[in-house]
Amino acid sequence: MKIAIVIPNTTMTETAMAERRAFLEANAAPDVELVLWRNDAGPASIETEAERDEAGTRILRNLLNRDLGDIDGVIPWCAADPGLLALRQALSIPVAGPLACACHAASLSGERFGLVMPAGSRKLNRLRVESYGFGAKLTSVRQVDTPVLELRADFDLTLQRLTEEVNLAAQEGADSVVLGCMALFGLAPRIQAAIPVIDPALAALNMVTAMVRMGLSNPIRN
Repeated sequence: MKIAIVIPNTTMTETAMAERRAFLEANAAPDVELVLWRNDAGPASIETEAERDEAGTRILRNLLNRDLGDIDGVIPWCAADPGLLALRQALSIPVAGPLACACHAASLSGERFGLVMPAGSRKLNRLRVESYGFGAKLTSVRQVDTPVLELRADFDLTLQRLTEEVNLAAQEGADSVVLGCMALFGLAPRIQAAIPVIDPALAALNMVTAMVRMGLSNPIRN
């Protein structure tokens, strides 16, 4: 099985990409091969709806310019799920949006869940979760006051802020919390909380793997 991960952040370094590859490979099944492709144009990070739209278009162009004959599934590396519907319309293989997959995982781990995101629009992220059919299960959208590109600059500070927001979400009635940014990959187990914290990178990886094994796809033709 071969899964393609498309990085929309054009300024992501080779070292940063290698860190993400190592994390995913450490959590992938033995028969899963991963390829990482980075967009050569578009936003440096995705924090606005305009950047999300541009990144989605660039991801689609990136994939359509490649031979996908040996690719079994695709993950756009962003928890805003850029280009998700367009990718599903254009491709005949499973496309796993990290936020959508994380919401599905959260819905299976309890009755209600919270979303914790970096600096950005809480309203638009709530609308996105609602569009996936999980509005009634979403307790709140909370955020840490840190831009995407700075989240991994100070792990201790980021973990402190995440822990505070996750525990506040728990007090609001969340049975689990979804992390709303792929820059937070690998941090979920390090957050001290009484409820599960769901890593969207792992949710997408496991969901797309399961879809391929089950022979499922999600194209939108009409």
